[in-house]
Amino acid sequence: MKVMKPLMVTALGLSLATFYEGAFPAEKAVQVQAATDENVIADKAKTYEGADYTSGGETLSEGFDSSGFVQYVFKQALDTTLPRSVKEQSELGTDIDKNELQAGDVLFFDTDENGEVNVAAIYIGDDEMIYASSSDGKVVVKNISSSAYWSSHFAKAKRITGAPEIAKDNEVIAEALKHLGTPYVFGGESPTDGFDCSAFVAYVFQHASDVYLPRSTDQQWQVGEEVARADLKPGDVIFFKDTYREGISHVGIYAGGNQFIHAKRSENVTVDYLTSSYWTSKYAGARRYDDLSLSKDNPFVTESLKYVGEVPYAQGGTSPSTGFDTAGFVQYIYKEAAGKDIPRYASQQWETGETISKSDLKPGDLVFFEGSSLIPSIYIGNDYVVHVSTSEGVKITNYKVDSYWAPKYHGAKRMP
Repeated sequence: MKVMKPLMVTALGLSLATFYEGAFPAEKAVQVQAATDENVIADKAKTYEGADYTSGGETLSEGFDSSGFVQYVFKQALDTTLPRSVKEQSELGTDIDKNELQAGDVLFFDTDENGEVNVAAIYIGDDEMIYASSSDGKVVVKNISSSAYWSSHFAKAKRITGAPEIAKDNEVIAEALKHLGTPYVFGGESPTDGFDCSAFVAYVFQHASDVYLPRSTDQQWQVGEEVARADLKPGDVIFFKDTYREGISHVGIYAGGNQFIHAKRSENVTVDYLTSSYWTSKYAGARRYDDLSLSKDNPFVTESLKYVGEVPYAQGGTSPSTGFDTAGFVQYIYKEAAGKDIPRYASQQWETGETISKSDLKPGDLVFFEGSSLIPSIYIGNDYVVHVSTSEGVKITNYKVDSYWAPKYHGAKRMP
């Protein structure tokens, strides 16, 4: 790295010393490390001089506000995504002493009366900074020493080397991170085929913690424990509204540090900040799924789940090797899980056993739905049943929130 000689700034007029509170004695020169040719942050920032200022802007095409500019520069220079707001950016990195500024450090100012930082700039060396200026309407370079305004409103300086940490030790987050870069595919449900947003969340929870979630975003919104935004913790699931359609329409997994992992429409599985202007405007709420894991100690649960996504529908089918029809699947599970022989057909199964209310369901109970004929399923807990669909074979469904199956509920029976 080529390091230039320290810049000697003497106390003439408004020197760099007066830029800080507690200015240095006028007779003492201040040594400040200047920018180097290889300082990628400062060099990248200077390439955007003259770009438009836009309130809430965070891209070159739309323009920048001050924190949007800092965020954009760090992404382009270091491929590091910083938080969106000035306050969050000011909480990152290392505090820099008054005489240790280097090109690429981030400066923060308080220009309002509320005492909070509200303007961010990038120091580029030689007593200059670059920032998105609302008064100039563009990205500009300012000499700090010549500005009494910026001297009086300086709050702090930070050396930022990376984004906030996310909770990599959380089992849900660890699983989600495995799939960064997987393409977004509408209807996709696997790493090989790609994911849409709700399929990604369902896949992660199933493989990380044996939690089976409904397939669609609006159904996932209807299960779990509601969580206030202030109480978010890693592994909570956050929902957005009115994105590509009205209502609850997008979902991701909160990862800590105001970041979330999601399958981003028309892009891929990525990490974004919840505090960006777009996602803040679309935020709908959050759910926690800690209590939705299934009991693998129950033989009906473990036996039923073996065949989910593995065995197709077959008319008259009664085994994994031939495929299952709806009643053949239930009969097979009872034989394998409990050694019990139950009737072959759904109408006969309905006539057997004790009628059970929804509130009293236990794993192993039979839940029936109305179709052209009765359709039986195995209850496995948390409002989920395993059953056979003519189009998808053996599948798992939350029968209370699924828009197709919920209105077809007929009743439940507990076998003798």
